[in-house]
Parts: sequence; C-alpha cells; structure tokens
Amino acid sequence: MIKKGVFLLLLFGILSLTAWGRDFSISSPDGRLRVVIRVAETVTYSLMHDGVELVCESPLSMTLNTGEIWGHKAQVRDFRTEEHRGTIASPFSKSAMVTDHYREGVLRFRGDWALRFRLYNDGMAYRFVSHKKELYEVASEEVCFRFPADYDAYLPYVRGDDPWQSSFENIYSRAPLSETDSLRQAFLPVLVDAGGDRKICVTEADLESYPGMYLRKGASGSSLQGVFAPYPTRTEQGGYNMLQQRVKERAPYIARVQGPRAFPWRVVQVTTADKDLAVSDLSYRLAAPSRVQDIDWIRPGKVAWEWWHNWNITGVDFCAGINNDTYQYYIDFAAEHGIEYVILDEGWSVNKVADLMQVVPEIDLKKLVAYADAKRVGIILWAGYWAFDRDMEAVCRHYAAMGIKGFKVDFMDRDDQQMVDFIYRAAETAARYHLVLDLHGMYKPAGLQRTFPHILNFEGVYGLEQVKWADESVDMVTYDV
Repeated sequence: MIKKGVFLLLLFGILSLTAWGRDFSISSPDGRLRVVIRVAETVTYSLMHDGVELVCESPLSMTLNTGEIWGHKAQVRDFRTEEHRGTIASPFSKSAMVTDHYREGVLRFRGDWALRFRLYNDGMAYRFVSHKKELYEVASEEVCFRFPADYDAYLPYVRGDDPWQSSFENIYSRAPLSETDSLRQAFLPVLVDAGGDRKICVTEADLESYPGMYLRKGASGSSLQGVFAPYPTRTEQGGYNMLQQRVKERAPYIARVQGPRAFPWRVVQVTTADKDLAVSDLSYRLAAPSRVQDIDWIRPGKVAWEWWHNWNITGVDFCAGINNDTYQYYIDFAAEHGIEYVILDEGWSVNKVADLMQVVPEIDLKKLVAYADAKRVGIILWAGYWAFDRDMEAVCRHYAAMGIKGFKVDFMDRDDQQMVDFIYRAAETAARYHLVLDLHGMYKPAGLQRTFPHILNFEGVYGLEQVKWADESVDMVTYDV
C-alpha cells in the first residue's frame, strides 16, 4: 500500500517528467533533415541529416530584464505541427516565384511565449515568439551550435577595436572550430564544413527591431555561440566625415520590446553541393511578406559608378571631377550602353556637415535630372547614414519631387536594435516616395528584400571596392571564387 505522501511525490515526479522530460521531433518534407527538441530543465535541440548528427544537443533560451528565462524549467502547454506547400512572389529575383514547402512545429509554453521550428529540405530555422503585451527588455538570448566533431569553420571576423562597429567587410578565415579566435567575433553568415560533402551555413532571417547576431567560439571546443550588441543609450556624431553616430554608452540589455512579436529566425542551412549555397533563397522564404503594395514603379538595373576610379575620364574637353560636365558624360555613357542608373557618389553634397540639402556649387542637380530623364537614365544619390536619418522625411520628399530615383545609404556600420530600426524606417519612408534603396555598410541579407522589394542591393562584403587598397597578401581571386 502506497502512503499518501509517497503517492503525491510519485505523482509530482510523473508530472515533472511530462513537463520537463519530453522530446518533440519534426522532419523536413523529404525526410532527410530531422530536428529533435528536448524539453527538460533546459530546452535543447539537435539536428540530423540522413541520420547523421550535424548539430548536437544545443541549448536555447531568452532572458528578460525581469529575471524570467524562457527555456529554463519550461512547461509545455501543447505542440502542434503542420505542413505548408505554396509559392512566394519574387518579382526582382532570379525567378518570378519561389517554392515554399516546409513542415513546422510550434511549442507553446506556460507563460507568454512559444518556440517555432521550421524544417525545409535545405535547412532548419527556429525563433522565439512572445505574447506579452507590456513593455519589457531582453537582457540576453542564448544561441548555441554544438558540433559532434572539430569541423573546419569559415568565419569573417569583425575588424577594429569596437566589436559592435563594423562595415561587415572582411575576408573569411578558415580554421578548426577548436582553433577559432576566442577574443574576436564573426558576423554572419558563417560556414561549417561537416565533412562528407555536407556544409552547414549559419545565419539569421527576418531581423526586425532586434540586434543582429554574431558568433564567437563556444565554451566547448567544437561549438559556436551567439552574441548580440547591447542597446545604445548615448551616441555622438562622428566617424567617417561626421556621417555616423558613434555609440558611447550601452544599456544592460539588447532589445526593448513592446507588445506581442516574433523574434528573428536562427537559421541552419544544410547542403551537400557547394553551388546550392550561392543560390539559396532560404532567408527570403523566412522573411516577412512584402509591405509595398504597388511595385510598378520599382526598376532594378545596373549603375555607372564613378567613385571607384575617382571620376577619372580622359580625352574630354572639360575638367573631369565632381561637376555637371562629368556627370553628363556618365549619363551619355549609361544611355549608350543600356545602363539604367548613374550614381552621384560621395562628393555631391557639402562634406562633413551631414546635411543632404547642401549641394556643392559645381553640381546643378535639377539640370542633371532633366538631362538624365531625356535619355531615360535614373539618378541615384549617395547619402551618409546620419545625414539621411536626421531629416529623412524632408530629404525623401525634396529629392523625389526633383526626380531623383533613389539613394545609396552608407556607413551604418552597426546592427544593434537602434540601427536595425533605422533600416526599417528608411525602407518605409523611401517606399512612400517611390525611391529605391542600395544599402552600403550593411549587415548580412536577412530577407529584407522580400519585405521591401525596392531595396535593390546590399553592400556588406569584401568585394571590388577593396581592390582599390587591398594588401597584396590578400588573394582576391581565390577569395571571390
């Protein structure tokens, strides 16, 4: 006969096991990828491909400023799965439609949060979902990727003394996970070679109102862990030509959140063919749907770029430089060769004042726009981040009315929550005035071109620009390949 106290103790143990000792599994539509989520004292996940473990049991959690930790002693309310098969419009991509086929599982926990896991044939993603209505702060998020062996990793480390200030431009360093630099962090994407032709690409998608993720060597030798920029509380104008806001103080949290929301996807792309990495649209599939209803005005195209060779043209009967004669020459060249745009890069606005309403006297923008319009060539204006941000509405209204087609916004060089919010405000404002955007000094593509299809380009890569001053020790040919 079981005594009442012992019976209650046994019953509590059974209930605890039900809440904290369960495994939940989801497979990709083709069955090759499988994720197992374990809910015990902590929440962990592991990922297999064709039965081979790629990511070992890895913890995930989110800590709020209240001390509440989503992922510790979590109690499952329910687990629901579904399979989705559809298509997504991609009007300015390599194909008009993208196939969107996945299986998803949603774990709802006691409290105001949930975990959403999604399995595609080419990768896995998960995200936290909050149902809280009140304002709160995210103190930290635990993101971890534990690997079963000391695989080689390709990481682009942040350059410079400030780990949160980056142009997101560097070559990739290759080393075993155990030998990655523990004092430096890498921006995304990061590639891990799992052997047997398997590659694992770690990135994120649908990054909105939240800091971007970096990766650093984990506690164990064969792991990587996520790190995030704390929220800026004090900034000062400075940086390159006074075009930036440099962070002087940061808060003890990474994000402020008001109301229910889904957090960014943590993405693990898996492939057995390297060519699939270059053409992947996984981040696009995971991004938020388009917020631009009318896209008829959006015109993708090539651009004649004068800055790269310092406006240096010869054999002309005028002084080449930042002036109308030079830009009219570029417009003629673009029209003759079917190039849709000419950019006025750095130099058209007065230097070091971060005021886009002050144009240098050598430039007559109205005249240039009229000249370009007559030849069916669009004009794009380069803009430093702070100059664009400080009077965004007036700048967009003024130049859209003049006939300017868009802006190349540069020198953001951060991806804390404050800067990510700027990117969304810039995209929303530009769309209202039918202005396209090219974003330079920009963090990794995270599907933003789906949400705002008038964002035609992201420039956050160690590419052609760097050839102007690259050290001879950098093998650009091998790097580009």
